[in-house]
Amino acid sequence: MTHVLIVEDQEESRYLLRALLEGNGYRVTTAGNGLEALAAARREPPDVIVSDVLMPKMDGFALCRAWTQESTLRGIPFVFYSATYTDPEDERLALALGAVRYLVKPLEAEAFLAELKTVLQEWAARPAPGPAAPLEDSAFYALHDAALARKLERKIRQLESANRRLGQSEQNYRQLFEANPHPMWVFDLETLAYLAVNDAAIAHYGYSREEFLSMTLADLRPAEELPRLLQSVDRVRDQGIPQSGIWRHRKKDGTLIDVELISHVFDFGGRRANTVLAQDVTERLRVEEQNRRYVEQLKTAFMSAVEVATTLIEMRDPYTAGHERRVARIASAIGAELGWDERRLEGLQVAGHLHDAGKICVPAEILSNPGKLSAIQFQLIQGHAQAGYDVLKTVTFPWPVAEVALQHHERMDGSGYPQGLKGEAILPEARILAVADVVEAMASHRPYRAALGIEAALAEIERGRGTAYDPVVADACLTLFRNKGYKLPE
Repeated sequence: MTHVLIVEDQEESRYLLRALLEGNGYRVTTAGNGLEALAAARREPPDVIVSDVLMPKMDGFALCRAWTQESTLRGIPFVFYSATYTDPEDERLALALGAVRYLVKPLEAEAFLAELKTVLQEWAARPAPGPAAPLEDSAFYALHDAALARKLERKIRQLESANRRLGQSEQNYRQLFEANPHPMWVFDLETLAYLAVNDAAIAHYGYSREEFLSMTLADLRPAEELPRLLQSVDRVRDQGIPQSGIWRHRKKDGTLIDVELISHVFDFGGRRANTVLAQDVTERLRVEEQNRRYVEQLKTAFMSAVEVATTLIEMRDPYTAGHERRVARIASAIGAELGWDERRLEGLQVAGHLHDAGKICVPAEILSNPGKLSAIQFQLIQGHAQAGYDVLKTVTFPWPVAEVALQHHERMDGSGYPQGLKGEAILPEARILAVADVVEAMASHRPYRAALGIEAALAEIERGRGTAYDPVVADACLTLFRNKGYKLPE
């Protein structure tokens, strides 16, 4: 079994490399630095050595030099595996010292194993090496110092870059902290003393910055809040659970206010601290109430606009005044019976008010004609569905109002108009309006006939159940009128 000596000062890296090699059939011994590696190899020479570069006591370069100059060890291939010395000059130094490979971490496991296998095969095929050409101390130390200098320069550049990023991060945090319109502060989790406070907190609470920084969290709380405060801080300190929720604070003038706190644990100047953002609950509730009233006003204005449009439509057809409103109410009642939510019922009501909007394009004399319509006049009447869609599609509704206006004369068996849609191709809202429209039209007075009454209307719905009308919608309508006492709206 091939014996590999791993030289690595990082315990985790040493463990992972050992597990990889042992899992692939190698026998492994380990050392934490060059001196330990030499002692181990002298006791039991390995078949190959894999060494890091940066290590205490004796680094990898010094180990490689000693290895290749010792007669009992120079016949064993030396492989470097380093993540810190990655400059091409570092590799040239390693090869000049007698190493056979210079691998840069991290390598995929398969790639590392393949490199190791190749080294062992190549080494086995070459003749035994003679004594290594001695590298004078002055030459070695010069090359070694140059490698250390390269490493130091690279580390300095990395630190400078990290410092720039840290400085930018601190600046960003300071801007976020100081310019935040909501009160913010930082407090020590052990002493509860304020460590920093922003201008918004000073303005809101009335304390000066100096006063704040001489206080603790307890000074801002009324006495009855202190037990809860201490429990909360304990949870933050011991379990990392942030301090949040609604709290009562006392301003400098003695006014008690309710605030909502959001906090985060972090390191502040080497101290474990908590940063807190506070919002005046009363102000938030005022804004929320203002927004709620504004939304209600918009809804009222919107429904008023719908009512105006409905009135304009009815003014063109005075004999059927109120039809759209009654259809909307019947449709809403059917939707509620089907379990639709309030938002969807609102859309159904709007669609009911506007489903005959296309009648604005039909000549008034046809709409009010008391006699039987000619075929051409009837075609003009049928065109109101398409006309309504063309008018309403330009309005951005949160519901499919235009599509419902287009489809409210479609029938489940395809016998309707204007598209002859069938079944599931018809929107659910349009299926409800189809039933509500027929019920209202038959039960109410029309220029060309007297009202037929609600029973005749329900009989038509029953007759067309499953053919012309959606059976679920039809059943809901029949249940409303026959079993639940629903009355035709006035």
